[in-house]
Amino acid sequence: MKKLLKSASLITAGAAITTVAAFAAEGGSKIYTLTAGLRGFYDDNIFTRNEATSPAGGVEEAFGFEVTPGIRFNIPLEQTTISFGYTYGLRYFQDRPGKDYDQFHLADFALNHRFSERYQVSVFDSFSAAQEPEQVAPVGAGGTPISQVFRAEGTNIRNTAGVDFTAVITPLWSVVLGYRNGFFDYSFDQFANVLNRMEHLPSIGVRYQATAKTVTSLNYQYGDINYDEASYRDNTSHYVFAGVDHSFSQRLVASLRAGAQFVDWDNALAGTRNDAVNPYIDANMTYAYTEGSSVQLGVRHGRNATDLDDVQNLTQSVLDQQSTLVYGSIKHQITGKLRGSLIGQYQNSEFIGVTKNNAFDGSGEDYFSIGVMFNYAINPYLSAEAAYYYDRLGSDVALREYDRNRVFFGIRATY
Repeated sequence: MKKLLKSASLITAGAAITTVAAFAAEGGSKIYTLTAGLRGFYDDNIFTRNEATSPAGGVEEAFGFEVTPGIRFNIPLEQTTISFGYTYGLRYFQDRPGKDYDQFHLADFALNHRFSERYQVSVFDSFSAAQEPEQVAPVGAGGTPISQVFRAEGTNIRNTAGVDFTAVITPLWSVVLGYRNGFFDYSFDQFANVLNRMEHLPSIGVRYQATAKTVTSLNYQYGDINYDEASYRDNTSHYVFAGVDHSFSQRLVASLRAGAQFVDWDNALAGTRNDAVNPYIDANMTYAYTEGSSVQLGVRHGRNATDLDDVQNLTQSVLDQQSTLVYGSIKHQITGKLRGSLIGQYQNSEFIGVTKNNAFDGSGEDYFSIGVMFNYAINPYLSAEAAYYYDRLGSDVALREYDRNRVFFGIRATY
């Protein structure tokens, strides 16, 4: 039971903003939405530890409660739409060793502006200051798979921002200029030494409206990743890939990006690995099978940062991981007032050492996470929630494996 709880809290915290956005959209002319959640929980592995590294008696478990007030604004203007939201989280653990509470902050901003029928710009930012893996994972930065699977103590910051400028050249052809930025700053030394970094990802894409339901594209993205301490991990990348977006019907849509990534490690140690080539894939499909119900499936393959390293012996160090992530979700309107959701993901990763066949090179990890959630609308302003989450990390590297179970029950008010 210990292991299930961890994933639940992370997903739940992220779901708070999603829930607010949904209510705001339904609110019509109302430009703001207020929410407040109160939930009790049980977590059977509060530090995401392997049993062998935990004190005698096994991993730590705890009961507790969580409070998550939030606010969201949706402002539609004549040529511009603006959306921004903030969620604060306070999570109290009964009898947890050390500090008995966590705090987290989640914020996001989006602006879309249409200069004319031919030109438009979109800007977004997503900020997190948190401890749980799902809250500080590299969401969207470079489109790479989620890599962080361990809890990080302290206030750890992840910020992902981007901008896209679209110019319609002809009725069938358009050009998109984009830029993505990822910033990671951990106060937890184990992660700070090898994960604090800045990512820059400018891009250009040429799109062609092949049919009324199909858009094809050719894309190029340049990646520049600079680490604060682990400079031997600094790298530049060239992504070249083609894309297809297709609407099979009003209910079924699919997207595919496929190509290759060419990476160079700028500060490679003498005699170590200094370049590599790998596939780059990002595909997903969504089917809205009935009113209020949908299914989504997706797969991503690429490179991502990892916390595993040996800073005392750089010849045994790790540069990054090559990972394949498969994810999916089912959201079902069971009755007029009861909604259920099932979400899951599986990630298979291979560590890439600074030298071939060093202690970690070629070692693998498998991360699995699943969550089940129910929401019952008591009235238009109050709903009851229940959720269960299970996480498991399997690894070829000793002492990294763990399991976690989490259970949540609570209420949420929305105005």
